[in-house]
Amino acid sequence: MKTPIDSFSHQYTTVNGVRLHYVTAGSGSPLLLWHGFCETWYCWREVMSILSEKYLVIAPDMRGYGDSDKPAEGYDGLTLAEDFRAIVQHLSHEPVYIAAHDMGAPAALLYAAHYPEEIKALAYIEEPLITRDALMQNHAFNPETASTGRLWWWKLALAPEVADRLIVGREREFLTWFYKYNTFGQKGIPEESVTEYLRSFNGIEGVNGALGVYRAIFKTMEQTEPFLFPSRHLKVPILGVGGISSRGRTVMEQFSPIALHTSGEVMEQCGHFPSEEKPQALAALLDNYFVKFT
Repeated sequence: MKTPIDSFSHQYTTVNGVRLHYVTAGSGSPLLLWHGFCETWYCWREVMSILSEKYLVIAPDMRGYGDSDKPAEGYDGLTLAEDFRAIVQHLSHEPVYIAAHDMGAPAALLYAAHYPEEIKALAYIEEPLITRDALMQNHAFNPETASTGRLWWWKLALAPEVADRLIVGREREFLTWFYKYNTFGQKGIPEESVTEYLRSFNGIEGVNGALGVYRAIFKTMEQTEPFLFPSRHLKVPILGVGGISSRGRTVMEQFSPIALHTSGEVMEQCGHFPSEEKPQALAALLDNYFVKFT
């Protein structure tokens, strides 16, 4: 039986001087669900409804997103990790499972790298590693990447005032492009989700808050790369998850050289947004993986 979404608990806490919104449901071992760009906690609603029957599910809004504050700074991966770690420790003293999507995943990886004893296992969903080599490959100017404009928004976020001029006032057009071209069969995501994300991805503050993770990318890269040398193998078990029409096997393959315990899954009939496109399949996949580390 699913937990009704309208029974979820919405709470706030102030962490590192920033007021953060988070949603909880269920009881049991803590499971942190970490959203990415173009999303808020709401992307996990169906997954939460299923997994809250077995876990204490915690789904915050990152700073810059949803009903959390949108400060001018603090969007590097380690600061985001410390934000969410504080929420987890406020709610539970047990080691936590983490499932992180898109631009939430690099911060979750830093959480795992710095505090491996606090994390049972990590699912890293639909995101490249934030390293020079990985990003040079993903941003390469060749027909494979240039034909789809792949990751053009990373650079747009870094151009002074461009996002304010091109996105503000056209937020719906901007977001719906992502949901159309990055889902399996270009089906997009439910309209109710688009409406909810636009509620906070709105105006200069909302747009700049969401783009903060890209503007801090070089700092996140500096924080990440020291943990990828052979002497610093990641100790937390990692599951790499990719959608078949998006990153596919590349998510799992990138962890083999740097982590001690890795596995992976490719989700069928799925693009970049598994929690929206295939929530039941994703919930089952996560539970089947996490149960190995009880």
